[in-house]
Parts: sequence; C-alpha cells; structure tokens
Amino acid sequence: MGKRILVLTGSPRKGGNCDLLAEEFIKEAERAGHRIDRFCAAGSGVSPCLACDRCWTKKGLPCVQEDGMQPLYPLLNQADAVVFATPLYFYGMSAQIRTVIDRFYPLCKDDKKPAFEGKQSAMILCGAEEDDDAFEGAVGSYERMIDYLNWEDCGILVATGLWEKGAAANAPEWLESARDLARNF
Repeated sequence: MGKRILVLTGSPRKGGNCDLLAEEFIKEAERAGHRIDRFCAAGSGVSPCLACDRCWTKKGLPCVQEDGMQPLYPLLNQADAVVFATPLYFYGMSAQIRTVIDRFYPLCKDDKKPAFEGKQSAMILCGAEEDDDAFEGAVGSYERMIDYLNWEDCGILVATGLWEKGAAANAPEWLESARDLARNF
C-alpha cells in the first residue's frame, strides 16, 4: 500500500521550474501507488505567524487565524510524507513556502508534537545558480527543520542552472532526478 504524500510548492511562478520538477515527482509517486495531495503556497492566502501563542484556543482550530492555512492542517496531519518544492530566493527558501512552514508551530506545540513526528520528507530546490554551495542556506534550514520534527529525510534534489521559466522541461537530468526522488518513498 502506498503512502500519502503532501507536496508543498513554494513558487509564485506557475509553470516554472519548481512546478515542473514537482510535477515529475508527483507523476512518478502516483505511478508507484502513492496518494498525492498538493498545496501551492503562493496565492493560498496563508498569513505569517502572529507569534500570539494562542494556538488551539479558538473553536479547536490549530491557529486563531482563519486563513488559507486551515485547509492545510488536516493534510499535514494525514500525510505520511511531506515534500517541499521551492525555488532559491536570495539563498533561501521562497517567502511563500517559508510562511507555510512557520505556521507548522501549532502542530509542534506541547502535547501535539508527538503526533506530528515520524514522517518522511524530501526537498526539491531549484535556481539559476550553477554552484551547489549557493543552495546551502536553504538546504541547512530544511535539514534543521526535519531534525527538530524528527522526520526522516528521503532526499534532497538541488537543480542548478535553471533560470528561464520552463528551463527544467529541457533538462532531462533534473526531470529524472525528480522521478528518482519519488522512488525513494
């Protein structure tokens, strides 16, 4: 039986390189029998964390903000694995996906954290930079996050040299790497 995999995409550029690599991952994961849920952070209406520390106090909801994050909370809880797909922006993850990640806080709070632990995860990261070192900030942030969450890393795809929108479609090595990443689940 396949896993339930949540793919979080963080690019505001629809049909861009991040989307293309995420789509390749999704097709291969579905081919392997996994169930995929996809959440596009860009345009989702997720607001930044208010640091109000009022989690779980309003109508039993994880967060007092009733915004685009509310439909994502059940998907996060149901997922066996979470895949983060983001372009490299100023040597880190995009603000769109970072905002969503910051809103994981209620699921990590006090007695809620054990239920959120034990998932698998992976990262798809792409950008124009040719040097892998340019991606270290985003990769380091991901690695620290999954360590804190006690999640198992199933792989990190760093797709370099992708500047023009859709360039990944003409980069068979990166498309195959996205499919390979899906096979890790």
